Amino acid sequence: MTAISSLVPARFLTLTAHLVIVITIFWSRDSNVLACLPLQYTQEQYQARDTDALPAATEIVIFIAVFGLKKKAL
Repeated sequence: MTAISSLVPARFLTLTAHLVIVITIFWSRDSNVLACLPLQYTQEQYQARDTDALPAATEIVIFIAVFGLKKKAL
């Protein structure tokens, strides 16, 4: 198998794995936010940490959009 023909399956597997990770992160977002808070926290602290996690989630979605929907160059 040449390097060019093996690139497509590797790219597909990478994007698929990344999508599974993104779904898992969104699914367990509440648990991840709670893990970074102290045992006694206020609603304002929760909202602040939840807002801090939003840019990372947005970056992941943009990554999938750019690399998953990119057209193949001729």
